[in-house]
Amino acid sequence: MPASAYNRKTFTAAVYEHSLIFPPNRSTVASRYNALADVMVNLRIYDQQAKFAASQDVDILVFPEDGLYGTKFSRDSIKPYLEEIPDPKSEVWNPCTQPNRYSKTEIQVYLSCMALNNSMYIVANMGNKQRCTRRTDSNCPSDGQYQYNTNVVYAPNGRLIARYHKQNLFYEYQFDRPRSVNYAFFETPFGRFGTFTCFDILFEEPAITLIERYNVSNIVFPTAWMDALPLLSAIQFHSAFAQGMGVNFLAANIHVPNKRFHGSGIYTPGGPKKFYYNDVGYGGGKLIISQLNVIENRRPHVAYNEVQRPSSEQKTFHSYVFYDKFTFVELQRSSGVLSVCNNRLCCHLEYAINKDNSDMYAFGAFDGLHTHEGQYYLQICTLLRCANKTRSSCGQPTKQAYSEFNDIKIYGTFQTNYVFPEVLKSRKRDGQLNLASNGWKYNNGVLRATRKTTHPVLSVSLFGRIYSRDKLPPGYHFTGSGSKSLSSSLYLSFLMPVLLLAVYGSNMACGLFTRMDN
Repeated sequence: MPASAYNRKTFTAAVYEHSLIFPPNRSTVASRYNALADVMVNLRIYDQQAKFAASQDVDILVFPEDGLYGTKFSRDSIKPYLEEIPDPKSEVWNPCTQPNRYSKTEIQVYLSCMALNNSMYIVANMGNKQRCTRRTDSNCPSDGQYQYNTNVVYAPNGRLIARYHKQNLFYEYQFDRPRSVNYAFFETPFGRFGTFTCFDILFEEPAITLIERYNVSNIVFPTAWMDALPLLSAIQFHSAFAQGMGVNFLAANIHVPNKRFHGSGIYTPGGPKKFYYNDVGYGGGKLIISQLNVIENRRPHVAYNEVQRPSSEQKTFHSYVFYDKFTFVELQRSSGVLSVCNNRLCCHLEYAINKDNSDMYAFGAFDGLHTHEGQYYLQICTLLRCANKTRSSCGQPTKQAYSEFNDIKIYGTFQTNYVFPEVLKSRKRDGQLNLASNGWKYNNGVLRATRKTTHPVLSVSLFGRIYSRDKLPPGYHFTGSGSKSLSSSLYLSFLMPVLLLAVYGSNMACGLFTRMDN
Protein backbone atom coordinates (compact mmCIF):
# COMPACT_ATOMS: atom_id res chain seq x y z
CA MET A 1 0.00 0.00 0.00
CA PRO A 2 1.49 3.40 -0.95
CA ALA A 3 2.11 5.83 1.91
CA SER A 4 -0.37 8.27 0.39
CA ALA A 5 -3.14 5.73 1.12
CA TYR A 6 -2.63 5.99 4.88
CA ASN A 7 -4.96 8.41 6.63
CA ARG A 8 -2.49 9.33 9.37
CA LYS A 9 0.61 11.51 9.18
CA THR A 10 1.87 10.66 12.67
CA PHE A 11 1.38 7.94 15.28
CA THR A 12 2.40 7.33 18.88
CA ALA A 13 4.64 4.34 19.53
CA ALA A 14 5.80 2.72 22.77
CA VAL A 15 8.29 0.02 23.74
CA TYR A 16 8.65 -1.49 27.19
CA GLU A 17 12.00 -2.61 28.59
CA HIS A 18 10.88 -5.29 31.00
CA SER A 19 12.62 -6.22 34.25
CA LEU A 20 11.27 -9.73 34.02
CA ILE A 21 10.59 -12.06 36.90
CA PHE A 22 12.22 -15.42 36.12
CA PRO A 23 10.56 -18.74 36.93
CA PRO A 24 12.14 -20.28 40.04
CA ASN A 25 13.39 -23.37 38.19
CA ARG A 26 13.94 -23.54 34.43
CA SER A 27 15.79 -26.86 34.40
CA THR A 28 12.84 -29.07 35.41
CA VAL A 29 9.47 -29.55 33.73
CA ALA A 30 6.75 -27.57 35.52
CA SER A 31 3.05 -28.33 35.41
CA ARG A 32 0.97 -26.21 33.04
CA TYR A 33 -0.65 -24.63 36.11
CA ASN A 34 2.69 -23.55 37.56
CA ALA A 35 4.01 -22.42 34.17
CA LEU A 36 0.98 -20.18 33.72
CA ALA A 37 1.49 -18.77 37.20
CA ASP A 38 5.07 -17.87 36.21
CA VAL A 39 3.90 -16.18 33.02
CA MET A 40 1.01 -14.32 34.65
CA VAL A 41 3.38 -12.51 37.03
CA ASN A 42 4.97 -10.88 33.99
CA LEU A 43 1.72 -10.51 32.03
CA ARG A 44 0.21 -8.44 34.83
CA ILE A 45 3.14 -6.05 34.56
CA TYR A 46 2.57 -5.88 30.80
CA ASP A 47 -1.08 -5.07 31.44
CA GLN A 48 -0.19 -2.22 33.81
CA GLN A 49 2.13 -0.72 31.20
CA ALA A 50 -0.51 -1.09 28.48
CA LYS A 51 -3.08 0.75 30.58
CA PHE A 52 -0.69 3.64 31.17
CA ALA A 53 0.26 3.65 27.48
CA ALA A 54 -3.43 3.88 26.58
CA SER A 55 -3.77 6.94 28.82
CA GLN A 56 -1.03 8.52 26.68
CA ASP A 57 -2.88 7.70 23.42
CA VAL A 58 -0.31 5.12 22.32
CA ASP A 59 -1.20 3.40 19.04
CA ILE A 60 1.25 0.48 19.16
CA LEU A 61 3.14 -1.10 22.08
CA VAL A 62 6.05 -3.57 21.80
CA PHE A 63 7.18 -5.99 24.52
CA PRO A 64 10.56 -7.83 24.54
CA GLU A 65 11.76 -11.27 23.52
CA ASP A 66 11.66 -13.85 26.33
CA GLY A 67 9.86 -11.31 28.51
CA LEU A 68 7.20 -13.72 29.76
CA TYR A 69 9.44 -16.49 31.07
CA GLY A 70 13.11 -15.75 30.44
CA THR A 71 15.86 -17.83 28.84
CA LYS A 72 17.96 -20.94 29.52
CA PHE A 73 15.26 -23.59 29.17
CA SER A 74 15.79 -27.09 27.84
CA ARG A 75 13.60 -28.44 25.06
CA ASP A 76 11.52 -30.28 27.65
CA SER A 77 11.35 -27.64 30.38
CA ILE A 78 9.96 -25.02 27.96
CA LYS A 79 7.04 -27.24 26.89
CA PRO A 80 4.45 -26.20 29.54
CA TYR A 81 4.98 -22.53 28.55
CA LEU A 82 4.16 -23.13 24.88
CA GLU A 83 0.82 -22.68 23.14
CA GLU A 84 -0.54 -23.61 19.73
CA ILE A 85 -0.85 -20.39 17.73
CA PRO A 86 -2.89 -20.51 14.52
CA ASP A 87 -1.64 -18.84 11.35
CA PRO A 88 -3.52 -15.53 10.91
CA LYS A 89 -2.89 -15.80 7.16
CA SER A 90 -5.10 -18.89 7.14
CA GLU A 91 -7.85 -18.04 9.61
CA VAL A 92 -9.43 -15.15 11.48
CA TRP A 93 -9.35 -15.50 15.27
CA ASN A 94 -9.93 -13.12 18.12
CA PRO A 95 -8.77 -14.92 21.29
CA CYS A 96 -10.42 -12.38 23.59
CA THR A 97 -13.90 -12.73 22.09
CA GLN A 98 -13.46 -16.40 21.12
CA PRO A 99 -11.48 -17.85 24.05
CA ASN A 100 -12.87 -21.38 23.68
CA ARG A 101 -11.96 -22.00 20.06
CA TYR A 102 -8.65 -23.55 21.14
CA SER A 103 -7.72 -25.12 24.43
CA LYS A 104 -4.75 -24.08 26.55
CA THR A 105 -4.38 -20.62 24.97
CA GLU A 106 -4.54 -18.56 28.16
CA ILE A 107 -1.52 -16.42 27.25
CA GLN A 108 -2.96 -15.52 23.86
CA VAL A 109 -6.32 -14.68 25.37
CA TYR A 110 -4.67 -12.36 27.89
CA LEU A 111 -2.63 -10.55 25.21
CA SER A 112 -5.63 -10.27 22.90
CA CYS A 113 -7.78 -8.77 25.65
CA MET A 114 -4.95 -6.38 26.49
CA ALA A 115 -5.08 -5.07 22.92
CA LEU A 116 -8.90 -4.89 22.91
CA ASN A 117 -9.27 -3.27 26.32
CA ASN A 118 -6.69 -0.61 25.53
CA SER A 119 -7.54 -0.11 21.84
CA MET A 120 -3.96 -0.48 20.61
CA TYR A 121 -1.73 -2.80 18.63
CA ILE A 122 0.13 -5.16 20.97
CA VAL A 123 3.36 -6.93 19.94
CA ALA A 124 4.67 -9.67 22.22
CA ASN A 125 7.00 -12.67 22.15
CA MET A 126 6.07 -16.17 23.35
CA GLY A 127 6.56 -19.85 22.53
CA ASN A 128 4.59 -21.68 19.83
CA LYS A 129 4.20 -25.45 19.48
CA GLN A 130 2.99 -27.21 16.35
CA ARG A 131 2.21 -30.91 16.50
CA CYS A 132 3.55 -33.20 13.79
CA THR A 133 4.12 -36.87 13.01
CA ARG A 134 6.92 -38.71 11.23
CA ARG A 135 4.28 -40.54 9.17
CA THR A 136 3.57 -37.36 7.19
CA ASP A 137 6.64 -35.23 7.97
CA SER A 138 10.07 -36.84 7.89
CA ASN A 139 11.54 -33.74 9.59
CA CYS A 140 9.20 -33.92 12.57
CA PRO A 141 11.19 -33.81 15.85
CA SER A 142 11.28 -37.02 17.86
CA ASP A 143 8.97 -35.55 20.52
CA GLY A 144 6.21 -35.02 17.94
CA GLN A 145 6.13 -31.22 17.85
CA TYR A 146 7.90 -28.19 16.47
CA GLN A 147 8.75 -25.47 18.97
CA TYR A 148 9.25 -21.89 17.79
CA ASN A 149 10.39 -18.60 19.29
CA THR A 150 7.41 -16.53 18.15
CA ASN A 151 6.27 -12.92 17.85
CA VAL A 152 2.53 -12.31 17.91
CA VAL A 153 0.67 -9.12 16.97
CA TYR A 154 -2.88 -8.22 18.02
CA ALA A 155 -4.99 -5.46 16.48
CA PRO A 156 -6.86 -2.90 18.64
CA ASN A 157 -9.99 -5.07 18.30
CA GLY A 158 -8.10 -8.06 19.77
CA ARG A 159 -7.71 -10.03 16.54
CA LEU A 160 -4.47 -11.95 15.91
CA ILE A 161 -3.02 -10.33 12.76
CA ALA A 162 0.60 -11.53 12.57
CA ARG A 163 2.70 -14.47 13.73
CA TYR A 164 6.45 -14.72 13.18
CA HIS A 165 8.77 -17.65 13.90
CA LYS A 166 12.35 -16.55 14.62
CA GLN A 167 14.63 -17.65 11.80
CA ASN A 168 18.12 -17.08 13.21
CA LEU A 169 18.35 -18.79 16.58
CA PHE A 170 21.31 -18.40 18.88
CA TYR A 171 22.00 -21.17 21.40
CA GLU A 172 18.23 -21.60 21.77
CA TYR A 173 18.15 -25.37 21.97
CA GLN A 174 14.58 -25.32 23.25
CA PHE A 175 13.37 -24.04 19.86
CA ASP A 176 13.40 -25.26 16.25
CA ARG A 177 14.58 -23.25 13.26
CA PRO A 178 11.77 -22.85 10.71
CA ARG A 179 12.39 -24.79 7.51
CA SER A 180 11.39 -21.78 5.44
CA VAL A 181 11.60 -18.06 6.12
CA ASN A 182 8.42 -16.57 7.57
CA TYR A 183 7.83 -12.96 6.45
CA ALA A 184 5.39 -11.36 8.88
CA PHE A 185 3.91 -7.91 8.28
CA PHE A 186 0.63 -6.10 8.88
CA GLU A 187 -1.18 -2.95 7.83
CA THR A 188 -2.21 -0.12 10.15
CA PRO A 189 -3.78 3.31 9.48
CA PHE A 190 -0.26 4.73 9.93
CA GLY A 191 1.92 2.43 7.84
CA ARG A 192 2.97 -1.11 7.07
CA PHE A 193 4.84 -2.86 9.90
CA GLY A 194 7.06 -5.92 9.83
CA THR A 195 8.48 -7.96 12.67
CA PHE A 196 11.55 -10.08 13.34
CA THR A 197 13.55 -10.95 16.45
CA CYS A 198 16.98 -10.16 17.92
CA PHE A 199 19.73 -12.05 16.02
CA ASP A 200 17.63 -11.81 12.83
CA ILE A 201 18.74 -8.19 12.44
CA LEU A 202 22.23 -9.26 11.34
CA PHE A 203 21.07 -11.34 8.38
CA GLU A 204 19.46 -10.78 5.02
CA GLU A 205 16.62 -13.16 5.83
CA PRO A 206 14.15 -12.09 6.93
CA ALA A 207 15.18 -8.52 7.82
CA ILE A 208 16.35 -7.05 4.51
CA THR A 209 13.92 -8.97 2.30
CA LEU A 210 11.00 -8.01 4.54
CA ILE A 211 11.82 -4.32 4.19
CA GLU A 212 12.71 -4.27 0.50
CA ARG A 213 10.43 -6.87 -1.12
CA TYR A 214 7.35 -6.21 1.00
CA ASN A 215 7.73 -2.42 1.26
CA VAL A 216 7.85 -2.34 5.04
CA SER A 217 8.73 1.06 6.54
CA ASN A 218 8.30 0.23 10.25
CA ILE A 219 9.85 -2.61 12.27
CA VAL A 220 8.63 -3.93 15.63
CA PHE A 221 11.51 -5.75 17.27
CA PRO A 222 11.25 -7.85 20.44
CA THR A 223 14.78 -8.66 21.59
CA ALA A 224 16.87 -10.12 24.39
CA TRP A 225 20.06 -8.30 23.44
CA MET A 226 23.29 -8.34 25.41
CA ASP A 227 25.66 -5.45 24.85
CA ALA A 228 28.83 -6.28 22.91
CA LEU A 229 30.95 -3.16 22.92
CA PRO A 230 32.55 -1.38 21.20
CA LEU A 231 30.36 -1.80 18.10
CA LEU A 232 27.27 -3.75 19.07
CA SER A 233 25.49 -2.34 22.08
CA ALA A 234 21.73 -2.53 21.69
CA ILE A 235 20.93 1.17 21.39
CA GLN A 236 23.94 1.72 19.13
CA PHE A 237 23.21 -0.91 16.48
CA HIS A 238 19.42 -0.69 16.48
CA SER A 239 19.61 3.05 15.90
CA ALA A 240 22.15 2.48 13.13
CA PHE A 241 19.92 -0.09 11.42
CA ALA A 242 17.00 2.36 11.40
CA GLN A 243 19.14 5.02 9.71
CA GLY A 244 20.86 2.69 7.29
CA MET A 245 17.60 1.08 6.12
CA GLY A 246 15.45 4.23 6.36
CA VAL A 247 12.78 2.77 8.68
CA ASN A 248 11.11 3.48 11.99
CA PHE A 249 12.45 0.87 14.41
CA LEU A 250 10.74 -0.02 17.71
CA ALA A 251 13.09 -2.13 19.86
CA ALA A 252 12.01 -3.60 23.22
CA ASN A 253 14.68 -5.36 25.29
CA ILE A 254 14.58 -7.26 28.57
CA HIS A 255 16.19 -5.50 31.54
CA VAL A 256 18.76 -7.69 33.29
CA PRO A 257 21.69 -5.28 33.71
CA ASN A 258 23.88 -7.62 35.76
CA LYS A 259 23.94 -9.89 32.68
CA ARG A 260 24.31 -6.93 30.24
CA PHE A 261 20.77 -7.28 28.85
CA HIS A 262 19.52 -3.72 28.48
CA GLY A 263 18.92 -0.92 26.00
CA SER A 264 15.58 -0.20 24.30
CA GLY A 265 14.46 2.58 22.05
CA ILE A 266 12.40 4.16 19.31
CA TYR A 267 14.55 5.04 16.30
CA THR A 268 13.91 6.78 12.97
CA PRO A 269 15.71 7.29 9.64
CA GLY A 270 16.90 10.63 11.03
CA GLY A 271 18.32 9.23 14.27
CA PRO A 272 17.19 8.09 17.71
CA LYS A 273 13.88 9.54 18.85
CA LYS A 274 13.91 8.22 22.41
CA PHE A 275 15.85 5.45 24.19
CA TYR A 276 16.58 3.97 27.59
CA TYR A 277 19.95 2.73 28.76
CA ASN A 278 20.52 1.86 32.42
CA ASP A 279 23.21 -0.58 33.50
CA VAL A 280 23.58 0.43 37.16
CA GLY A 281 21.40 -2.34 38.59
CA TYR A 282 18.60 -0.19 39.93
CA GLY A 283 15.77 1.74 38.32
CA GLY A 284 14.12 -1.30 36.73
CA GLY A 285 12.26 -1.43 33.45
CA LYS A 286 10.86 1.54 31.59
CA LEU A 287 8.07 2.43 29.19
CA ILE A 288 9.34 4.61 26.33
CA ILE A 289 6.79 6.65 24.35
CA SER A 290 7.34 8.86 21.32
CA GLN A 291 5.41 10.33 18.42
CA LEU A 292 6.68 9.34 14.98
CA ASN A 293 6.07 10.51 11.45
CA VAL A 294 4.55 8.13 8.93
CA ILE A 295 7.29 7.40 6.40
CA GLU A 296 6.12 8.55 2.98
CA ASN A 297 8.95 7.08 0.93
CA ARG A 298 11.78 4.96 2.27
CA ARG A 299 15.07 6.20 0.80
CA PRO A 300 17.94 3.71 0.45
CA HIS A 301 21.58 4.83 0.55
CA VAL A 302 24.41 4.17 -1.92
CA ALA A 303 27.46 3.65 0.26
CA TYR A 304 30.56 3.42 -1.99
CA ASN A 305 33.04 6.32 -1.92
CA GLU A 306 36.55 6.67 -3.36
CA VAL A 307 39.39 6.71 -0.83
CA GLN A 308 43.03 7.43 -1.56
CA ARG A 309 45.19 4.60 -0.24
CA PRO A 310 47.53 5.65 2.59
CA SER A 311 51.25 5.98 1.99
CA SER A 312 53.48 3.05 2.87
CA GLU A 313 55.11 5.24 5.51
CA GLN A 314 51.97 5.41 7.62
CA LYS A 315 52.43 3.31 10.75
CA THR A 316 49.56 0.90 11.29
CA PHE A 317 48.96 -1.74 13.92
CA HIS A 318 46.57 -4.62 14.45
CA SER A 319 44.17 -5.22 17.30
CA TYR A 320 41.06 -7.33 17.79
CA VAL A 321 37.49 -6.06 17.90
CA PHE A 322 35.10 -8.81 18.95
CA TYR A 323 37.55 -11.48 17.71
CA ASP A 324 38.12 -9.80 14.32
CA LYS A 325 41.61 -8.55 13.40
CA PHE A 326 41.33 -4.87 12.48
CA THR A 327 44.01 -2.69 10.93
CA PHE A 328 44.35 0.55 12.92
CA VAL A 329 46.17 3.87 12.83
CA GLU A 330 46.47 5.97 15.96
CA LEU A 331 45.18 9.56 16.14
CA GLN A 332 48.31 11.38 17.27
CA ARG A 333 47.46 14.98 16.38
CA SER A 334 44.70 17.40 17.34
CA SER A 335 43.42 17.37 13.75
CA GLY A 336 44.18 15.58 10.55
CA VAL A 337 43.22 13.33 7.67
CA LEU A 338 43.78 9.57 7.90
CA SER A 339 43.19 6.55 5.70
CA VAL A 340 43.52 2.90 6.65
CA CYS A 341 42.92 -0.27 4.62
CA ASN A 342 42.11 -3.89 5.39
CA ASN A 343 41.84 -6.32 2.49
CA ARG A 344 39.76 -4.46 -0.13
CA LEU A 345 38.19 -1.90 2.22
CA CYS A 346 39.85 1.49 2.64
CA CYS A 347 38.45 3.93 5.21
CA HIS A 348 38.88 7.70 5.33
CA LEU A 349 38.70 10.02 8.36
CA GLU A 350 38.83 13.79 8.69
CA TYR A 351 38.85 14.95 12.30
CA ALA A 352 39.55 17.67 14.84
CA ILE A 353 39.65 16.68 18.52
CA ASN A 354 39.87 18.36 21.91
CA LYS A 355 41.79 15.44 23.33
CA ASP A 356 41.87 14.61 27.00
CA ASN A 357 45.22 13.24 28.16
CA SER A 358 43.59 10.07 29.49
CA ASP A 359 42.16 9.11 26.08
CA MET A 360 43.69 7.25 23.17
CA TYR A 361 41.80 7.00 19.87
CA ALA A 362 42.41 4.83 16.83
CA PHE A 363 40.86 4.64 13.37
CA GLY A 364 40.42 1.15 11.99
CA ALA A 365 39.18 -0.99 9.13
CA PHE A 366 38.04 -4.58 8.83
CA ASP A 367 36.99 -6.45 5.69
CA GLY A 368 36.40 -10.13 6.32
CA LEU A 369 34.34 -13.03 7.54
CA HIS A 370 33.39 -12.93 11.21
CA THR A 371 33.34 -16.51 12.55
CA HIS A 372 32.88 -16.26 16.33
CA GLU A 373 29.44 -17.49 17.52
CA GLY A 374 27.95 -17.05 14.08
CA GLN A 375 29.30 -16.43 10.59
CA TYR A 376 28.70 -13.22 8.64
CA TYR A 377 30.77 -11.03 6.34
CA LEU A 378 31.63 -7.55 7.59
CA GLN A 379 33.11 -4.36 6.21
CA ILE A 380 33.65 -1.81 9.00
CA CYS A 381 35.25 1.62 9.33
CA THR A 382 35.49 2.73 12.96
CA LEU A 383 36.91 5.55 15.03
CA LEU A 384 37.02 4.31 18.61
CA ARG A 385 38.34 5.14 22.03
CA CYS A 386 40.79 2.48 23.22
CA ALA A 387 40.16 0.90 26.62
CA ASN A 388 43.46 2.31 27.89
CA LYS A 389 46.56 3.91 26.38
CA THR A 390 47.97 0.70 24.92
CA ARG A 391 47.38 -0.22 21.29
CA SER A 392 46.37 -3.76 22.21
CA SER A 393 43.39 -2.32 24.12
CA CYS A 394 41.92 -0.75 20.98
CA GLY A 395 38.74 -2.74 20.41
CA GLN A 396 38.28 -3.87 24.00
CA PRO A 397 34.98 -2.85 25.67
CA THR A 398 34.91 0.50 27.48
CA LYS A 399 32.20 2.95 28.51
CA GLN A 400 34.43 5.80 29.59
CA ALA A 401 35.65 8.62 27.36
CA TYR A 402 36.55 12.24 28.03
CA SER A 403 37.36 13.80 24.65
CA GLU A 404 35.05 15.78 22.38
CA PHE A 405 35.48 16.35 18.66
CA ASN A 406 35.07 19.58 16.71
CA ASP A 407 34.80 17.68 13.44
CA ILE A 408 34.43 14.09 12.25
CA LYS A 409 33.84 12.79 8.74
CA ILE A 410 34.07 9.07 7.84
CA TYR A 411 33.53 7.16 4.62
CA GLY A 412 34.97 4.13 2.85
CA THR A 413 35.20 1.97 -0.27
CA PHE A 414 32.30 -0.25 0.76
CA GLN A 415 31.24 -2.98 -1.65
CA THR A 416 27.74 -3.01 -0.22
CA ASN A 417 24.93 -0.51 0.25
CA TYR A 418 23.97 -2.15 3.54
CA VAL A 419 25.98 0.17 5.76
CA PHE A 420 24.71 1.20 9.20
CA PRO A 421 26.00 4.47 10.74
CA GLU A 422 26.82 4.30 14.45
CA VAL A 423 27.56 7.13 16.87
CA LEU A 424 28.09 6.11 20.51
CA LYS A 425 28.98 8.58 23.24
CA SER A 426 29.66 8.52 26.96
CA ARG A 427 27.29 10.56 29.09
CA LYS A 428 29.27 13.10 31.11
CA ARG A 429 27.43 12.94 34.40
CA ASP A 430 27.45 9.17 34.98
CA GLY A 431 29.37 7.38 32.22
CA GLN A 432 26.24 5.72 30.79
CA LEU A 433 26.12 5.04 27.06
CA ASN A 434 24.51 7.79 25.05
CA LEU A 435 23.40 8.35 21.46
CA ALA A 436 23.51 11.42 19.26
CA SER A 437 19.94 12.64 18.69
CA ASN A 438 21.15 15.47 16.46
CA GLY A 439 24.34 17.08 15.22
CA TRP A 440 25.14 14.22 12.83
CA LYS A 441 24.27 13.49 9.21
CA TYR A 442 24.46 10.26 7.23
CA ASN A 443 24.04 10.34 3.47
CA ASN A 444 25.12 7.81 0.86
CA GLY A 445 27.88 6.23 2.89
CA VAL A 446 29.26 9.42 4.44
CA LEU A 447 28.84 9.98 8.19
CA ARG A 448 29.80 13.38 9.54
CA ALA A 449 29.31 15.64 12.53
CA THR A 450 27.49 18.86 11.64
CA ARG A 451 28.72 20.59 14.79
CA LYS A 452 30.96 20.05 17.80
CA THR A 453 30.06 16.91 19.72
CA THR A 454 28.24 17.56 22.99
CA HIS A 455 29.45 14.47 24.85
CA PRO A 456 32.70 12.47 24.83
CA VAL A 457 32.93 10.09 21.88
CA LEU A 458 33.29 6.34 22.41
CA SER A 459 33.01 5.29 18.78
CA VAL A 460 31.86 6.52 15.37
CA SER A 461 31.49 3.73 12.85
CA LEU A 462 30.16 2.58 9.51
CA PHE A 463 29.09 -1.04 10.01
CA GLY A 464 28.69 -2.78 6.65
CA ARG A 465 27.27 -6.20 5.78
CA ILE A 466 27.87 -8.20 2.60
CA TYR A 467 25.22 -10.89 2.89
CA SER A 468 26.25 -12.74 -0.27
CA ARG A 469 29.61 -13.64 1.31
CA ASP A 470 28.27 -15.15 4.54
CA LYS A 471 28.84 -18.73 3.42
CA LEU A 472 32.49 -18.37 2.47
CA PRO A 473 34.84 -20.79 4.29
CA PRO A 474 36.56 -19.41 7.42
CA GLY A 475 39.85 -17.71 6.61
CA TYR A 476 38.71 -16.88 3.07
CA HIS A 477 39.25 -13.33 1.95
CA PHE A 478 39.58 -11.18 -1.15
CA THR A 479 43.06 -9.89 -1.91
CA GLY A 480 43.79 -6.32 -2.84
CA SER A 481 44.05 -7.24 -6.54
CA GLY A 482 40.55 -8.67 -6.53
CA SER A 483 41.59 -12.32 -6.63
CA LYS A 484 40.43 -14.71 -3.93
CA SER A 485 42.57 -16.66 -1.50
CA LEU A 486 42.64 -18.57 1.76
CA SER A 487 44.30 -16.74 4.62
CA SER A 488 47.46 -18.29 6.08
CA SER A 489 46.05 -17.43 9.52
CA LEU A 490 43.16 -19.87 9.51
CA TYR A 491 44.15 -20.88 13.02
CA LEU A 492 42.94 -17.50 14.31
CA SER A 493 39.35 -18.64 13.91
CA PHE A 494 40.05 -21.19 16.60
CA LEU A 495 42.88 -19.71 18.66
CA MET A 496 41.71 -16.14 19.17
CA PRO A 497 38.46 -17.00 21.01
CA VAL A 498 40.61 -18.81 23.55
CA LEU A 499 43.03 -15.91 23.90
CA LEU A 500 40.27 -13.32 24.22
CA LEU A 501 38.03 -15.10 26.70
CA ALA A 502 39.53 -12.99 29.45
CA VAL A 503 38.12 -9.90 27.73
CA TYR A 504 34.68 -11.08 26.62
CA GLY A 505 33.87 -14.06 28.85
CA SER A 506 31.95 -17.17 27.85
CA ASN A 507 28.37 -16.14 28.21
CA MET A 508 25.13 -16.27 26.29
CA ALA A 509 22.98 -13.65 24.64
CA CYS A 510 20.58 -13.25 21.74
CA GLY A 511 22.95 -13.35 18.86
CA LEU A 512 26.53 -12.51 18.11
CA PHE A 513 27.12 -11.89 21.77
CA THR A 514 28.96 -13.82 24.42
CA ARG A 515 27.02 -16.52 26.21
CA MET A 516 25.82 -16.12 29.76
CA ASP A 517 23.65 -17.98 32.24
CA ASN A 518 20.68 -16.11 33.70
